[in-house]
Amino acid sequence: MARLFEGAMKNWKFVLEFLVFSVVFWLLQFVYQFYVVIPGQFSFALIRAFAFSGATFIGLALLSSVFFKFRPVYAKYWHVRRSLGVAGLVFIAGHSLSVVNLLFGGDVSQVFFSLNPIENPMIFGVVGYLVFLVLALTSTDWAMEKIGPARWKTIHRLVYFGYFAAVFHFLAINQSALLNLAGYLLLAVTFLVLAGELYWFVKIAGKNKFSTLGAKIGFLLILLYLVFAYLVFFAK
Repeated sequence: MARLFEGAMKNWKFVLEFLVFSVVFWLLQFVYQFYVVIPGQFSFALIRAFAFSGATFIGLALLSSVFFKFRPVYAKYWHVRRSLGVAGLVFIAGHSLSVVNLLFGGDVSQVFFSLNPIENPMIFGVVGYLVFLVLALTSTDWAMEKIGPARWKTIHRLVYFGYFAAVFHFLAINQSALLNLAGYLLLAVTFLVLAGELYWFVKIAGKNKFSTLGAKIGFLLILLYLVFAYLVFFAK
């Protein structure tokens, strides 16, 4: 057990500071929702605070990876990226629990009233949550050592598919909920992530003439974004 949390114990000051930052960020989200966006609606403010915090933190984690490619000298702060991802998963877990308990009275089956993600965008959310859960559980140095660096890297590339699911979840579930400062921040982070990822995909895969397996997976992901964007926003 000590090995599992070895990295956190070595950097306990950073972990504590990041924990405080995360809690303050969430509290600001909740206060903004409860007092400004949907005044007095505690349940929805709680649900949205977890949702916006989780999606924003996951986006910032991916954005940090984009930034590190532009400025490799800052890649030594990779632990910030890891912390953003894990905190994002915690907030997403809080969002999921609050939805199930506050909206559906603890009945998980109501989440799956339809397995078609176009009709039921919560399916996107479930897929994203499961992917991020796997990534969070394997995010430690101990897990990397046990799994092996190559296999660990392959597993963590699933983040791009998890993020795809998360993006379409919050874009399709309730678009009007995004029309405020919290939503604009999330949309700005999302745009920067997708633009940065596309830039580096073209730059890196292009050097290999788009012939690698990674390039083929990248094209598949781009195709998925285009297809589901059409289905969600234009085909209804």
